Amino acid sequence: MHTTQITVRNVSPILKRRIDKLAKLKSMSINDFVLDALQDKVGGITAKDTVSWRKYSGLIDNKGLNQEVLTDFESIDKTMWDKA
Repeated sequence: MHTTQITVRNVSPILKRRIDKLAKLKSMSINDFVLDALQDKVGGITAKDTVSWRKYSGLIDNKGLNQEVLTDFESIDKTMWDKA
């Protein structure tokens, strides 16, 4: 997919702080947050048309969690540590 870079000028400090705060709350980069906001406002682009960094970053949602595996990581194998 070919992308183009644009620059947005005259962003007020208040808007910049709001963008920073919302991006952080959503655990997104500022760039991804602004792109999502533009896509929502302008429309015409669906999620299937875009490639998000989240798809390839290793992040998973709660449905992908396996509690047995997480519990296993929390346990300590004393025999392994006794050999040290």
